[in-house]
Amino acid sequence: MSKKLQGNGVYESSRFIIPQHREAAFRQAEEINRRVKPNLDEQQWEIVEHALSESIREHVPITIHVFGSFENREVTGMVTRVDTYGKQVKLSFGDDSEWIKYEDIIAAEV
Repeated sequence: MSKKLQGNGVYESSRFIIPQHREAAFRQAEEINRRVKPNLDEQQWEIVEHALSESIREHVPITIHVFGSFENREVTGMVTRVDTYGKQVKLSFGDDSEWIKYEDIIAAEV
């Protein structure tokens, strides 16, 4: 009998990966590194809200730590608008601006 038909010979003799399998393996490797968003307690939210209100009232720059599924990022700028209905903050830096959702904020400091 041929060696290819014994044991795992069929798969061992043909060593190629179709593109769909390669993409699935990459997605699975990324999912392993996915992080869970931390929950902020009341005291931490008070610190964040105080920093946001101070930035908008005193026109001082603020650094907001934004949660990301794989890596956090820091955004520094001036708070120009607070949308309480949409639960987001508009941060301006230079000639550009960005809306940041409350749920993505994990820390803020003036």
